[in-house]
Amino acid sequence: MILVTGAGGFVGRNLVTRLAGEGVRGLVRDRAASAPVDGVELVEGDVTRPETLGPVLEGVEVVVHCAAITGDRRQPYRGAYDAVNRVGTANVVRAAESVGAQRIVLLSGLGTRPGRRRSYMATRWGMEEAVRASPLSYAILRPSVLFGRGAPLIRALAGLVRSAPVVPVLAPRCRLQPLWVEDLVSCLALAAREDRWDGRAIALGGGEQLDMSVLMRAIVEGLGVRRALVPMPPALAAVPARAMTLALSRPPLTPAALELLSFDNVAEPDVCRSEFGVDAAGFRDHVQRCGLEL
Repeated sequence: MILVTGAGGFVGRNLVTRLAGEGVRGLVRDRAASAPVDGVELVEGDVTRPETLGPVLEGVEVVVHCAAITGDRRQPYRGAYDAVNRVGTANVVRAAESVGAQRIVLLSGLGTRPGRRRSYMATRWGMEEAVRASPLSYAILRPSVLFGRGAPLIRALAGLVRSAPVVPVLAPRCRLQPLWVEDLVSCLALAAREDRWDGRAIALGGGEQLDMSVLMRAIVEGLGVRRALVPMPPALAAVPARAMTLALSRPPLTPAALELLSFDNVAEPDVCRSEFGVDAAGFRDHVQRCGLEL
């Protein structure tokens, strides 16, 4: 049995759909609010409440841990990034150990590293450290920014483009390697089924490397609008990011997202093919064929 945590989220939902019928259980916080998936057992639990995890892990051999607050989302309460990401992962690991699970596959993020205290990056590094400290076998997958139907970052950037005739381009020279969610799901599914990637943290990127200014131009063209794009260093965006995070329930920009734009977000070219045999799509080609899939 495979358990996918965060099965109601962007990656988790796509992963359980892919694994449907293969003996997969999806952990969600609210089963009544979650759309059922044929061939998937949805179970209710909360990674911040350890007492809810033991029963849902009974009979599980492999955990694919996708439950996290991503940097494009604001904290629902102070300290939530740490409570869900770092502490929540430690809770899942301990529960998996207690029921005799064998392996855990962690969904992390490209560029994850030690961060300053209380930073978003520190909570993501804490997720990896919790897995590495466990006696369980593990594999860590670190994808670049994601695109595909409903991808939060692309949707947020598209909302920014729609909202004004002049659009700031944050960190215009920051290089990205956007990864199609279905290609990530292919890699996660293989890592869940096979142990040949155990003990490794693998950086994953899509079929094209581009900088933020090119990404924004592709979004403008995908929306079929005309916009002036104005470069803006991340340092100048810190104040509006904090203001939008305080004022809006779904801000187009968060301080955590700015952390992730402070360094190039790229992996080795063709890494999905060389590691997993997955021929990863490029962002601009995909948009031309399928649209932005907002």
